[in-house]
Parts: sequence; structure tokens; C-alpha cells
Amino acid sequence: MAARSGRIGLARFAQESWQELQKVTWPSRETVVRLTFIVLLISVLIGIYIFLFDNLFTAAITNGILGTPATPPPAPAGP
Repeated sequence: MAARSGRIGLARFAQESWQELQKVTWPSRETVVRLTFIVLLISVLIGIYIFLFDNLFTAAITNGILGTPATPPPAPAGP
């Protein structure tokens, strides 16, 4: 008997979920495309910003502007 009530509960859940989805105001295709473009544009701009500042700080540290210059590790002694 428990399996039957589980199926009824699942069917009721699906029916109520479908009813709620009918109440949703979905955005138009143009709105989705426009907002997707904005998200992609902002993501690219943030990526460029991070790339530029990463290179700036790398150059500053390598040239000794920020702290001591980076020195390569000593070469291992040969046999």
C-alpha cells in the first residue's frame, strides 16, 4: 500500500509543479538574448581586468618595484 501512495504523491507533485509553471511570466527571446550578451560582455571585461593587473603585478615584482626582485634558483652542482 505504501508504494501506491508514493505514486499518488509523485503524480500530485508533478501536477502542482505544472500548475505553478503555468503562472510564471517567462521573458521574451529578445530579453534573454540581450541579458546573455550583457553577462558575456561583463565576464570578458572582468577577465581582461584580472589579466592586466596580474601582468602588472608580475612585472612589478620581477623588476623589484614591489619587494625584492625574483631570483632564479641556483643551478644544481654537477657530479
